[in-house]
Amino acid sequence: MGVWAKRKLFVIPAVAAVVFGAVAAGHATASAGPAAAAANQALLDPVPPLVCEGKAQLSAVVLTETGATTIGETAGMWNDLDFASVDVDGPAVAVDTDQLIVTFSGEASLNGQPNVLNLNVDAVQVRVLVDGAVLPPGAVDFTTDAGQADALQACAIVTGPGPHTVEVEWRLVDVGANNALTGTLDSWVLHVERND
Repeated sequence: MGVWAKRKLFVIPAVAAVVFGAVAAGHATASAGPAAAAANQALLDPVPPLVCEGKAQLSAVVLTETGATTIGETAGMWNDLDFASVDVDGPAVAVDTDQLIVTFSGEASLNGQPNVLNLNVDAVQVRVLVDGAVLPPGAVDFTTDAGQADALQACAIVTGPGPHTVEVEWRLVDVGANNALTGTLDSWVLHVERND
């Protein structure tokens, strides 16, 4: 018997095992019932985005800072970013609403992290708040390496005349609690737009 004929004897059972396994898996999924299938599909379906609708622009405030601010580790506690806070008016009528679009961009660096190639890495995180409430998407990793520019945009609907306070907070996240980290934010811009 030649080499090719011997290989056929090994290949045919392997292909048959794969086909049988696929059929058995399909049968097991089908027999799990419609409730299990619906639950599995719900995990795969994307979450619809939040809607934050506004109309004509009423005002805009832009704060810029070229100096660097540095913090050390504070056990995961949030810190106000110096000077990154602004009060904006709201609608004149107490029951009316205005839309706030907040954009924060800047350059962040993280020092003291030994390995940036790990899946779970230390990071500088940033979040935006309006009147003390954290806006979606919440805390985002602003940098996980030696320095980069990044941006975050958020939206809120405010009610009543205000003033309404928009502020930026940041913190250092030491995933393994095993490094002496310092983080720096500089060359940042905070842009707050108020729309009807």
